[in-house]
Amino acid sequence: MARAAETPRAQWSWGIVTEDELIGLIALRRRTASMGTISYILREDSWGHGYATHAANHMVSTAFTTAGLNRLEAMHHPDNPASGRVLIKAGFTHIGTSDWHTEDGTTVPYEAYALQKM
Repeated sequence: MARAAETPRAQWSWGIVTEDELIGLIALRRRTASMGTISYILREDSWGHGYATHAANHMVSTAFTTAGLNRLEAMHHPDNPASGRVLIKAGFTHIGTSDWHTEDGTTVPYEAYALQKM
């Protein structure tokens, strides 16, 4: 009997915890069979301690092993250059900007990054 093909998992999400306290979230979303995006958010009082970089490195590893992806992409708001530094430390390359259309009709040029599996 033929077995139906399984649908690949579409999303992984984890809390970022330190000293038993939730300080943020990180997510990996499969966009195509071989490409995904990562996103993260941290409580402001936890910025600058390396938590986002640590979480992003783990998410990259998960994306290229467990999820079987070959490419990752991410963006950040232009007013948050520290998030771009997190992505660079995790191995991403800045590839330009991508227009983000807000609910009020304005357009914001988000900074775009990509990472290809070696």
